[in-house]
Amino acid sequence: MKEILDNYETYGPLFLVDKEHYDEFCGLLKKISLKRSEYFLKEGELCEYLGFLKSGLMRTFYNNENGADINFNFHFNHHFFTDYESILKGVKSKMNIKALEDSEILLLHKDDLQKLYQKEAYWQEFGRKMTEVIYLSAKKRIEELLYYSPEKRYSNLLTENPQIFQLVAQKHIASYLGIKPQSLSRIRNRTLKR
Repeated sequence: MKEILDNYETYGPLFLVDKEHYDEFCGLLKKISLKRSEYFLKEGELCEYLGFLKSGLMRTFYNNENGADINFNFHFNHHFFTDYESILKGVKSKMNIKALEDSEILLLHKDDLQKLYQKEAYWQEFGRKMTEVIYLSAKKRIEELLYYSPEKRYSNLLTENPQIFQLVAQKHIASYLGIKPQSLSRIRNRTLKR
């Protein structure tokens, strides 16, 4: 963890941790590497870690009743990810989290997080901020699906993550947008002609 500890300016704000508590937080992190197509979490497993993507690309997806992948989210460099419901309730996950490319991940075990919460009010505030980030991200995702047309969802995704079409297969992007790959092709073609 030496390279992380030496770089508060880069990682401290991303971790939502102030300089005073940074070393303590980093001391609890465990670093792992996943190869492309390896799972961080599979449906039916208990999620025990909060993940922070140091580098790479991940996707969170569900399998519907027909066995098709439904992409819920993509995780790029410097994003937190987890199955928060599994961590909070101690229930088996309904989702899968998988590497789309070789990835380096920093892990915080849920028990270590609970110990931090019990230490001082600062860590309870940290937990609240982290929960807010995860909640707002999920809320935004749900609102996109409920309120916007496929064209608007495509436009928003392109604005927020312009590199996504170079990094993620079209079938995964289509699933994320809630449309078929053919519909995505038509939307892309219409957009390019404007």
